[in-house]
Amino acid sequence: MKTNQMRIVKRVVPVVAILFAATAMFAATTQRYLHVRVHGIKNNELVSVNVPLSLAEMVIPAINHGKLRNGKIQVHGFNSEDVNLKQILEALKSAPEGEFVTVQESDSHVRVAKEHGQLVVHVADKNGKGKENVDVTVPWAVAQALASDTSDNELNVEAAIKALENAGDVTLVAVNGDDETVRVWIDSNSGSNSASD
Repeated sequence: MKTNQMRIVKRVVPVVAILFAATAMFAATTQRYLHVRVHGIKNNELVSVNVPLSLAEMVIPAINHGKLRNGKIQVHGFNSEDVNLKQILEALKSAPEGEFVTVQESDSHVRVAKEHGQLVVHVADKNGKGKENVDVTVPWAVAQALASDTSDNELNVEAAIKALENAGDVTLVAVNGDDETVRVWIDSNSGSNSASD
């Protein structure tokens, strides 16, 4: 290699290395957002909330109001004295994928399954007042975080938010009814639009 070419290579290599490092650092610090959108169909009202997960992670432990205290929420009516939630979640995590529960009645349909490494719950209510479908998707890491470092009747919201950082783009809750639609999802868009809308 000629001397000129060697000098160019010696100058270009550090620049390329810096660019790769900057790209890797930028990719590692991509902000993730928790989105909530409620659309009132009859009155055409729209409420959108877009919160960076990093902000939620800092704010949740600072709220000590009502059932939310120290990053954990009290779930009354949930009696876990005779149930080891952590052990059940661990068993479900290692269980093969498939449908675990299916309930079909004349006015409702409930399905609980493990699909693509996630807990999936689908409820279809065909009650006389109107139809409503509820879909909940919980990545296993998030489900386990909810049950981590908790006492009876608690869910660890702070740990679940931290786990959502690595959950990828996912719709956590989708409610489609005659009166309104509700969607809760995670992605890296700062606005309330996403590719899956």
